[in-house]
Amino acid sequence: MKKIVCEETKDLGRAASDWFNEKARYYRAQSAFVPAGRTPVALYEVWRRESPSYLKGMDLVQIDDVLSGTKKGIFKNFLQEHLPEYQTQIKFIEEGAHGADLAVLGLGLNGHVAFHEPGLDESFFSGSVRLSETTCDHLGLERGTWGVTYGAGAFMRSRAILMMVSGKSKTLILERLLQGDSSIPATALVKHSDFTLLCDRDAANGLDGFHATA
Repeated sequence: MKKIVCEETKDLGRAASDWFNEKARYYRAQSAFVPAGRTPVALYEVWRRESPSYLKGMDLVQIDDVLSGTKKGIFKNFLQEHLPEYQTQIKFIEEGAHGADLAVLGLGLNGHVAFHEPGLDESFFSGSVRLSETTCDHLGLERGTWGVTYGAGAFMRSRAILMMVSGKSKTLILERLLQGDSSIPATALVKHSDFTLLCDRDAANGLDGFHATA
């Protein structure tokens, strides 16, 4: 596992773009899993501002979405809002199952990745899942909401994985990830041969083994 820590949250976008550039060239990547959420916005701002060459012709695969309730489809709406120039390249999750060469992921407060919630087998590839109370509360969803998602089984087949983590609220779950807590889905991904953890100082503050490098 490679660790990269940015002193400022705003620097996550540049660091993530540099990772993309390196991995896309090395693996000749043609596709990438991409998430919704606050953390990847910094990366998407770089994409919109710079139109990097590594994205030319690359499929961008939506990793999850809300399937029921009043906020059904909010992640599709998010990607349409934040990546308007790349709409023809996005493979929305409603279009069916895909793999991807690269994977950009976040880390949920309960250790989920995408909507791969605790309790699901680490080989889970994709499908519909009942969202945990923690996830529903964090996203402002009704209890019992369903989601559709790719899981660790899909992400482990990617050539390289980047996990972006930001904010003080993620420090405790990040610590559990680093300790190898097998009860959280994200831990399965650390075993990947090309796994990079990218976080800001707020998330990594006080944790062993972190030094600002970006």
